[in-house]
Amino acid sequence: MAGAIDPSSVDFCVINSCPQPPTWCGEIIPDGLCDHINVIMDRDYAFEFVVLKEISDLDLKVDSSRGIGIGGKKVADSSVTIKSLKGDEHKAVVATYTKKFNANNIIFKGSGDGIVDVITGRFNNNSITFKKKSADLVVFNDDAIINTSTINAGGGTDTITFMENSVIRGINEITLGPGKDVLELPANKRGKGKIIVTDLASNDTIRIGDQSFSGGDILKGKINLPKYVQLKSKR
Repeated sequence: MAGAIDPSSVDFCVINSCPQPPTWCGEIIPDGLCDHINVIMDRDYAFEFVVLKEISDLDLKVDSSRGIGIGGKKVADSSVTIKSLKGDEHKAVVATYTKKFNANNIIFKGSGDGIVDVITGRFNNNSITFKKKSADLVVFNDDAIINTSTINAGGGTDTITFMENSVIRGINEITLGPGKDVLELPANKRGKGKIIVTDLASNDTIRIGDQSFSGGDILKGKINLPKYVQLKSKR
């Protein structure tokens, strides 16, 4: 899946001469949380933050369009900000695979494209915000549980994907923003949650399983979407 950090590569820099990451403790990770997090750099110079103990109030800011992986124990009431650089061959990636990821904000800045890859775990009450005019991607994988979260895709041609075996709970609100966007949803949803699309436009596409429907046809009432998909307003 796009954006996931390769676990098999984490020892690469132990046996090869790789650039060293910044002094994370006290600079990016608060002193009080240094013993809660282990930082690993893989062969693509992406950074994996392994959470050894449950943490909250982490304000993680990385001025780089390299990947960030956050895995391990529960992360709550925190923010992750990454700057995506236009034209960089490495897109800005935030991959999560914690046991629980609760009430956090993922924020993309800069003019490049961004990716959020929710690989596994419970993704509860979080927000994802992209900058305008970028081609962004959000993927909720088969092992992910999404509950009461919001996505603001900003401008540009964006894709938001809920894999067929992801679990949808609570009310999840998606703002597609200007641009020709694609929302991919399961044909046979797991969980009792809802997807609320706030601003579907005629040039957008909603895919349910292997069937694609234009925003124009949906807005004209020609398509009956599954009951768990609701439109909040038009744009």
